[in-house]
Amino acid sequence: MTSIDNYLTIDVEDYFQVSAFEDIIRTDDWDGMEHRVVRNTENVLELLDQYDTKATFFIVGWVAEKYPHLVRNIHNRGHSIGCHSYWHRKVYDLSPEQFRDDTARVKAILEEIIGEPVLGYRAPSYSITANSLWAIDILKELGFTYDSSIFPIHHDTYGIPDAPRFAYRHANGLLEYPISTAILLGRKIPVSGGVFSAISLLVYLFMSSKNQPQR
Repeated sequence: MTSIDNYLTIDVEDYFQVSAFEDIIRTDDWDGMEHRVVRNTENVLELLDQYDTKATFFIVGWVAEKYPHLVRNIHNRGHSIGCHSYWHRKVYDLSPEQFRDDTARVKAILEEIIGEPVLGYRAPSYSITANSLWAIDILKELGFTYDSSIFPIHHDTYGIPDAPRFAYRHANGLLEYPISTAILLGRKIPVSGGVFSAISLLVYLFMSSKNQPQR
């Protein structure tokens, strides 16, 4: 039987920063919101310590800049640090220049805090899609060695359905760790990330019923 490597990843962002709220809560309002990210992340860290488990934490730059002690706490406990953008804006809503500036900014912030290179990136809302694959070359230019942004499924706001389900390399050599999927009734289904749950899974299967089975 072929063994499978499993990786636990956690996105560090506050509840008001999610893409679903981007048209409701302005970035100018973030300082005035109740901040829960430190308490919630520390609870996760305690749980991981309890089970002697390590993870990669993809951190929003705004959070890192405001709470550098949280980033140091994650790093000092032996977890890996990755970039999750500065403003949590979807990649395909940015120009290549805006994406480069945003990503370089958060990379520099995180590296200053932990004193080590930060090599991994995850796009907000898995927004590296067929329309924004140009971001892969920019990540390579900025010194990243891997990405974990591509969800190999059909979805209305993200996903590259024909992307491989397991780790692979892009043409420029950047390693991709796609978001987890499973095969059910001949279809690729999401098993992690975002808002997927039992109900959303049923909705997903219903909405994708007109699509051809993916292999």
